[in-house]
Amino acid sequence: MSVPEARASSPWLAFTGLLPVLLMVPILLVHAYALGVIVAAAGCLGVVGYHLARGQGITSLDLLALAFAVVNLCLYFFAHSTWLIEHIAVVFYTLLAAQCLVSLLRGDPWTAQFTRRVVTPEFLTDPRFRVMNVRATVVWAVAFLACDILALALHGAASIWLPVCVMVAAVVASRVMGRRVASGGAGHDATAR
Repeated sequence: MSVPEARASSPWLAFTGLLPVLLMVPILLVHAYALGVIVAAAGCLGVVGYHLARGQGITSLDLLALAFAVVNLCLYFFAHSTWLIEHIAVVFYTLLAAQCLVSLLRGDPWTAQFTRRVVTPEFLTDPRFRVMNVRATVVWAVAFLACDILALALHGAASIWLPVCVMVAAVVASRVMGRRVASGGAGHDATAR
């Protein structure tokens, strides 16, 4: 029996939803809030448009980021409030960690919505797809909780950039783990459901 190829396109395309966040961080660091919320909204619309144009649909991260961008635009320009901007890290990381944990309880790992975009259709039914996504979702849940703790415990630039470093580490860890599981390597259990 042949093993279906795990990858259909660049695996880095699974992380496009993080781009608006990474674009917005340096802008908010210099307190250019108006520009930051506009860049975030434009970035989110760009990511959603890109995925819709490719026929990939919208993920929960796309929806969450877009909702944050719209709420921030309304709060900043109409209510003249910077509350969400000032607390965006903690609120965003908490909601993402909750999405990860709820998805694990439901049995549909959070990362599956992203990896479906970058694997061959045949690999979607392979037991390794689920194993890979359960493990990656656990990595992301831990990463988002760590980001929450860092954002609450630290102040200034460190409270922003250290969580970004944690997310970069989560990207690398989930990619390495995904490659190992997809190739049937370390820790693979084909019978896991």
